[in-house]
Amino acid sequence: MVECKNLDPTALGLFLVAVVSLPLAILQLVGIDGFYNVPAADFFKLLGLMIIAVAYFAYRAESQFGFTVFALVGAAVAMTGFGMGAFENIAFGLVFVLAIIWSIFAKTPKNLTLILVTTALIFLFVGFALYQDSTGASFIGTDPTFWHWLIGIAALFNFIFNIFLAYALALEDKLPIF
Repeated sequence: MVECKNLDPTALGLFLVAVVSLPLAILQLVGIDGFYNVPAADFFKLLGLMIIAVAYFAYRAESQFGFTVFALVGAAVAMTGFGMGAFENIAFGLVFVLAIIWSIFAKTPKNLTLILVTTALIFLFVGFALYQDSTGASFIGTDPTFWHWLIGIAALFNFIFNIFLAYALALEDKLPIF
């Protein structure tokens, strides 16, 4: 008889978040003639729901931190697909800042904390980019290209940190988890 152990869903969740981050980074950094784009709404909806499924499996694996963070990320990604606005993005960004604090107190790997930092930055930058007051002025009156660069850089680092930690977990101690 073959004995099976419960699998930690963290690597899958990190791979899914990396899949979300890479096209976002590319489309923000490689604007064509000043036109920047985001992946299709259905892409965010589907990946968000898949990340929420990972949260469920983290719950089943009794990972409180994994459950909470993947549920938040999944909800934020799915809501992006449903057309989340400026203040909702900023709210998610601030909640991810609180998750950073929890991560530090819980002494999670530094790589995971860096993922939370870049995730918080993405949502804050998107929120700031989307915000316009009643006169149509943006958050700090900057050129929108500025926000695309910040979103793209944060998303690129998010991809790098997620893919590295996912591989480190999937390869079981062949890569260092810092």
